[in-house]
Amino acid sequence: MCLEVQEMTRCLRATFILFVFLLVIQNCESETSKSGDYIIYMGAASADESTGNDHHIDLMSTMLKRSGKTPMHRYKHGFSGFATHLSEDEARLMAEQPGVVSVFPDQMLPLHTTRSWDFLVQESYQKESTYFTEMNSQPELDVAVGDTIIGFIDSGENILKHRDILMHLTNILILKTGIWPESESFNDMHMQPVPDRWKGTCMRGKKTEPDAFRCNRLVKMTYMFESTTLYFNVKSFLNRKLIGARYYNSSFLLDPDYETPRDFLGHGTHVASIAAGRTISDASYYGLAGGIMRGGSPTSRIAMYRACSLLGCRGSSILAAFDDAIADGVDIISISMGLFIDNLLEDPLSIGSFHAVERGITVVCSAGNLGPSGQSVVNAAPWMITVGASTIDRGFESNILLGGLDNIRLIKGAGINIANIDRTQSYPIIHARSAKKIGANEKAARNCAGNTMNRTIVEGKIVVCDNDYGNQAIQWKSEEVKRLGGTGVIVIDDKSMDLSYIDPSFLVTIVKPVDGLEIMSYINSTREPIAMIMPTRSRTGHELAPSIPSFSSRGPYLLTRSILKPDIAAPGVNILASWLIGDLNAAPQGKEPPLVNIESGTSMSCPHVSGIAARLKSENPSWSPAAIRSAIMTTAVQITNTGSHITTETGDKATPYDFGAGQVTIFGPSSPGLVYETNQIDYLNFLCYVGFTYDQIKRISTRIPQGFACPVQSSKGDISDINYPSISVSNFNGEESRRVSRTVTNVASRLIGEEDTVYNVSINAPKGLRVRVIPRSLHFKNIGDTLRYQVIFSSSTSTLKEDAFGSITWSNGMYRVRSPFVVTSKADI
Repeated sequence: MCLEVQEMTRCLRATFILFVFLLVIQNCESETSKSGDYIIYMGAASADESTGNDHHIDLMSTMLKRSGKTPMHRYKHGFSGFATHLSEDEARLMAEQPGVVSVFPDQMLPLHTTRSWDFLVQESYQKESTYFTEMNSQPELDVAVGDTIIGFIDSGENILKHRDILMHLTNILILKTGIWPESESFNDMHMQPVPDRWKGTCMRGKKTEPDAFRCNRLVKMTYMFESTTLYFNVKSFLNRKLIGARYYNSSFLLDPDYETPRDFLGHGTHVASIAAGRTISDASYYGLAGGIMRGGSPTSRIAMYRACSLLGCRGSSILAAFDDAIADGVDIISISMGLFIDNLLEDPLSIGSFHAVERGITVVCSAGNLGPSGQSVVNAAPWMITVGASTIDRGFESNILLGGLDNIRLIKGAGINIANIDRTQSYPIIHARSAKKIGANEKAARNCAGNTMNRTIVEGKIVVCDNDYGNQAIQWKSEEVKRLGGTGVIVIDDKSMDLSYIDPSFLVTIVKPVDGLEIMSYINSTREPIAMIMPTRSRTGHELAPSIPSFSSRGPYLLTRSILKPDIAAPGVNILASWLIGDLNAAPQGKEPPLVNIESGTSMSCPHVSGIAARLKSENPSWSPAAIRSAIMTTAVQITNTGSHITTETGDKATPYDFGAGQVTIFGPSSPGLVYETNQIDYLNFLCYVGFTYDQIKRISTRIPQGFACPVQSSKGDISDINYPSISVSNFNGEESRRVSRTVTNVASRLIGEEDTVYNVSINAPKGLRVRVIPRSLHFKNIGDTLRYQVIFSSSTSTLKEDAFGSITWSNGMYRVRSPFVVTSKADI
């Protein structure tokens, strides 16, 4: 209904147009036009839903229902729109309707799929935690830091799946602890009541007892034995950790098993425990990676929004999750998935995150697993925090013994082997080319490709394989050798860091090319070569770290080179965290299902930063999403645990296109000194610069400052001037200088008298590029003061031969505020 007089004209006009629209839809139905699910995005939601200002979407929904097309989702809290099934002709017609910003196909988004926090603590203290070192106190990661709420848009939360799993696992754990939570990572012991500002809910799903989902996870049990039977008296309490759970089913998913917030993939449980899991002692993966497991913000609350299924994550469901999370009152949204697309108006994450950030919610996203190719980064809009992956200093050694007892040579290998075979036995060893089938491709056979090797030769042997096809190919090699009756695989490769996808039930180890040469020399010089793949052991502190794995997506951003992405790197390789309960697919052969699992991907990097963002929001409730991002970026480190510069998987020096500002630290962001506030005008200008019209922007945003207009004759090159913590300049002509401006805000602590302070600049620039900063000193007199500076880039040559990387660092002796920059002669994309 149109309740306000000033809306009546628009409402009547829209009603007439939509009746015409209904007639055309009915006509379209008779034509042979492809159909599918579409998202109709209608921009910002009205400030007050009761006023009827959303009449356009109301009328469109009514018209659709009359034509037999029921909307799958309706968006009304953070933004307006809906998703439904349309033909191509209907979608084109819908895009022409008043109030519609964009209409686009409902695509499937892929998921981007512990020692990591201990390593970050170590990195913080060795490299950047001046404040805590001088205070002579090491803060505990487990100490309560506040009451932030992290919303995870993912594959769901891990509660119980079946009664028999409850009884089996309780029988083991109750005797040890007296209580059995579905996942120890989400234990709410000693947590304060749920904050009043929380408006979310816990959807039970359509499953019947005992499979119905509950947020009441903490279960107190008393037990008694009667003959051979164990009886339980179960009492549930309101959970103060997992405080909300929702699920979203698309039209193609009618299986009642998915009518629940439960996690069927393990991914949602894994990322939630990384960001906000409680401390668990003696966690390990079948004895590997043992120690204390914890999340980055153990006292933060968790709300899970299951938008994914076994088939992927529908864009319409993701937008519905964003819409609910905004209304529910989350502080942080963590989302480990993405779509490779350069149209912001057809990217569900770009749309949802824009409206979340407008409302003060920090959105942290994974950068993607499409590396090492350039321009592969996703989720790169400037209002998002974009996280790439890095390694930690824990390694999984699975070494090789060559030869008999009288002539043993040890070769270092890496692998996760939980096989139940005789580990003391040696086996004959061959190279895969020795088993090549007649007529098979030589290169394919050397790489142990499918149907290229002779079973009679492979059977009972360890097979050495080359690796010319990337990380995932290692799994295919092991499966093929196992199928042919081999006993193990040695892969020669210098790039593979991710071991999480290899079947731990089969002996697989990876060696570097130099060690591969030694193995081949032994095979070629020995009449009956034999080898033994040793049991895996985990070691910490012996690996050079961090480095950037090959899978982590790289910059520059596909849409524009004038913003630097990713923003930051965080641990994402072989990360131990909680897993869904009773997952037989995750259990090595002959083993019980694990309660934790080891996974890799920028999916795992993202929640590391989400946890840190939650801590920052707890410590500084008034900080904006931009201030939180700035604190994380400007306190990052660029050196390893040995003092050398961070490298990529090939050993090359990592650049900002690989890791943004560098490796995240835990405690540095709590005391950044200065922050870059990227404000609403910056984001609106960004939309102008990439080609949006003022009318489009007016429909998208409800927070347009009075008098705002798109800059005249603007272009993508002007994006360099938005107040971002990093700088990226494209289309650089050395004969003309380029000038960019930045503004910084003093957020230092009053406790130690830092209101009046002076920051001086230092510049790290490559040869051939001249960089000047004006002024070279910034004098802040009070907390909250903002000062502006300019950076001028020039060169003695007409063009740069390659991308130029450097940094600008402001320091007052206590804090270092570093901003990376990239200058390139390449035209903006």
